[in-house]
Amino acid sequence: MVYYKHAWNVFSKHLRKRGLLVTIRQVAHEAAVSVGTVSRVLNSKPGVSEGTRHHVLAVARELGYTLPRRSHLSTSTVTHLGLLNRPMRDALPASPFYADVFNGIEQICHPLHINLSYSSLDVVNGYLRSLPAMVSDDRISGLILIGAIAQGVVESVVSSVQAPIVLVDNCLPNCPWDAVMTDNPYGITLAADLLISQGHRHVALIGGPDHPSIVERRQGYEETMRRYNLTPVVAESAGLELADGEQAAVELLRQAPETTAIVCSNDLQAMGALRKFQVLGYRVPEDFSIVGFDDINLAQLTSPPLTTVRVGRRALGQVATQLLLGRISAPDRPATRAIVGVTLVERASVCPPRAHRIKPSV
Repeated sequence: MVYYKHAWNVFSKHLRKRGLLVTIRQVAHEAAVSVGTVSRVLNSKPGVSEGTRHHVLAVARELGYTLPRRSHLSTSTVTHLGLLNRPMRDALPASPFYADVFNGIEQICHPLHINLSYSSLDVVNGYLRSLPAMVSDDRISGLILIGAIAQGVVESVVSSVQAPIVLVDNCLPNCPWDAVMTDNPYGITLAADLLISQGHRHVALIGGPDHPSIVERRQGYEETMRRYNLTPVVAESAGLELADGEQAAVELLRQAPETTAIVCSNDLQAMGALRKFQVLGYRVPEDFSIVGFDDINLAQLTSPPLTTVRVGRRALGQVATQLLLGRISAPDRPATRAIVGVTLVERASVCPPRAHRIKPSV
């Protein structure tokens, strides 16, 4: 058994050098307990029997998992926080959506003289290959994980960094960590209600990837349509960019030409759909009403200006930072899920449905 442990420790170190990290999910599997139980044990939280606690710790050591060594801190002793984001096209401070989240985080940290470091995660095919050097900085007291990061990746981060975390724009099943989300179901309901109140009965949705926020928006749209006894129509889309909105607009013209109004999973999709319709000779909103989601800064600059659902992006960052600081001060409190509200911003991309038939031009 001693030889086995030595061999496993050597192998574990080899895995870590290659970026293949032992996760709390693996510890949970080997110990035959839940991920939540492992999290409570590793963070010295109550609610676990002594026998289970000793068993989980023994399994964690056997697997080569590095046990937490950080002591609990008060908010006044926090000098550094880290930000990790999913791989994105734009750097975090330049993202149309997450730049304002970053700004909200800064607004809380600056008066408290807390320094921020940020980096993108090296994720390939849903697996974390390696962690940025930033997370090895012992001055960092907690991490804010931004965007739709897969549960396995979050668990890998938690396994490797003994610091509290909070998720932003992401919430996982049976989530044992603090998380901040937008009120996506209510927001999409506001958008659909507006269109239906204008007389639209053929309201389609441009879908998106399986991100928690996008999934909630789709579910909210489908529930609203059923509430009005209307048929949901979803133009599937793998992305949330301008090109995805353009492609979905063409798909709706081909597959559902009776559509008179479109709700989009985000503003970039809406802007792409608006542009494609105009290029093809259709008018917005006279031929197609369009509603976006997020109210990024560009939404008011389209022609016509885009009606959309405003997300409190700075509030997402502010609430996440407050939750993380609270977690650092009180590590034993229950996991908290915070919901940031939304508002409907009516501009000029919605009107009553057209009375004429359209001829598909694609």
